[in-house]
Amino acid sequence: MFSKIKALKALNIASAYWKNNQNNEQLVRFYCVGFSTEQGLVNFIQKQADAENRSHLKIGKEQGLFVVSDLVGAGMPLLAPKGTIIRNELIKFLWSLHKDKGYQQVWTPHLAKEQLYKTSGHWDKFGDELFHVQGKEEKFLMKPMNCPHHMQIYTHFAWSYRDLPVRYFEPATIYRDEKSGQLLGLSRVRAITQDDGHLFCRVSQIGEEVRTIVNVIKEFYRTLKMDKDYWVRFSVRGDDRSKYLGSNEVWITAEAALEKAAKDLKLPYKRGEGEAAFYGPKLDFIFKDALGREWQLATIQCDFNLPERFNLTYMNEEGKKERPVVIHRAISGSLERFMSVLIEHFAGKFPLWLSPVQVKIVTVTDRNIPFAQELYQKLLKEDIRVEVDDASETIGKKVRRAQLEKVNLIVTIGDKEVERKTLAVRTREGEVTFDVAVEHFVSELKEKIEKKVIE
Repeated sequence: MFSKIKALKALNIASAYWKNNQNNEQLVRFYCVGFSTEQGLVNFIQKQADAENRSHLKIGKEQGLFVVSDLVGAGMPLLAPKGTIIRNELIKFLWSLHKDKGYQQVWTPHLAKEQLYKTSGHWDKFGDELFHVQGKEEKFLMKPMNCPHHMQIYTHFAWSYRDLPVRYFEPATIYRDEKSGQLLGLSRVRAITQDDGHLFCRVSQIGEEVRTIVNVIKEFYRTLKMDKDYWVRFSVRGDDRSKYLGSNEVWITAEAALEKAAKDLKLPYKRGEGEAAFYGPKLDFIFKDALGREWQLATIQCDFNLPERFNLTYMNEEGKKERPVVIHRAISGSLERFMSVLIEHFAGKFPLWLSPVQVKIVTVTDRNIPFAQELYQKLLKEDIRVEVDDASETIGKKVRRAQLEKVNLIVTIGDKEVERKTLAVRTREGEVTFDVAVEHFVSELKEKIEKKVIE
């Protein structure tokens, strides 16, 4: 085997006492990667360097997207204004993909009584990952999942088969006490915002509902240019059946229904033994970023168990009570984690519709400031995110600063632009167009933002 290795790179060196006894001699561990060709090593080094330059920790700090505070606590990042813009744009886009498909928005509190999660099974599932809150008279939990709350909304109303499917949508924050050593920036946190959705339907409706969700997933990732070479893991139970809720018959029905939907939709799926949620099987969508790294992001989960535990019902055609099926779905998964993926995927060069600062106006002299402010106000009224740099510095320095901020478009205002009432527009790639009419600039911007163009 070693004869096939043509190039090596040391990754790390660590030491440990033999048998973990400090009275014994120390051993040295060398962590290396090997390649069958020298070009393989070159490619690896380049990819590592690219990954470091794209790090969401590095870019997040440079662009002021989020803050990690020791006083707030590890794993609970604070989104600064620019990071909040990205988050809100993602939520708006996600809702736009659902609002014409029968979904309704709901809101649920961050706390619930312990009994809710004992009923759902999350109490036993998450164990020491739960955050406990002692009230004056009762004990509460910071919610580790949204589904039990949504089921309480459903069960409060009387439903007929004519009402189904019932579809709820909520981008809500949940809380899990992850180990401190696993926490990292936005990618692994304790406060997790899910673009969560739960729908309640009949068994006969599973296929059509899964089809709708799959189409939403495809459109979302196609818009972000992340839909190439994706695959789907059909996550089913493992051999240790004690880890899962529900009877064997229920699981057989749920797995068969979800696999049929995957086959009917011709999804590129593979079975994942032991990867199911504790309450049901799921379809996990694996997408690649610009570096070819795989990320498990969207998910569709079929659940026959929690409706049983919460005694959910609807009246069928014969006037008898019947159990609905619950489908759990998330398109981006955790918004915090998805933002970390997105920052690294675009290397901080966000598409126009998602960018915190879409236009930066820079002035050549103080004489140009009034026209710059006039343009600034016009863009603001059109809901275009814009900043003005009228500092008493050279135009070259201000343009360079805007480029480092990875602003999409830099508009230079000098005496000629003031005189002609036109703009000099520089793209992020450095292409400059002179004598651009203001109205044309605004209309073209709005069109690209509305269509979510990625150039």
